[in-house]
Amino acid sequence: MSWTERAFTRAEAANMAGLHLTTMDVVIHRAKPLAALFSERRKGRRWFSPKDIAVLRLGYELERAGRNWLTAIAQSFEHLGQPPPPDAILIVPVMSVACTSGRMLTGLSVPLTPSQSMAVFPIGKIVADIVAACQILKETSSVAVPS
Repeated sequence: MSWTERAFTRAEAANMAGLHLTTMDVVIHRAKPLAALFSERRKGRRWFSPKDIAVLRLGYELERAGRNWLTAIAQSFEHLGQPPPPDAILIVPVMSVACTSGRMLTGLSVPLTPSQSMAVFPIGKIVADIVAACQILKETSSVAVPS
């Protein structure tokens, strides 16, 4: 399976991204102007590739670090042109302190100064986990089950 092969449904993509299906729907709706960057519509259904799933997952985390949805998706797409090495990390400034109060980012939030914090996201691990889940799902769906 390739990084860009769009072979997964909305529900499968949500599961592999670690997002609740309702959260996935909200992400898709809010980032609709950029939908071509993270999905494809065929016959009324939306399809996703491993890259798309990773873009949505990272976009979700970047939004939680204070970016608006469109910026978060665009930045995710920019950083995930190719699968990163398994040990790759992404370090970005947290745009608002309020966004981290009361909820945990998947990445580490590292305070630098009282006015600025950085969020560290293990994008290599996130992508490796998504790719592995895609391969497992693809393998189990291709196994013929006798009736």
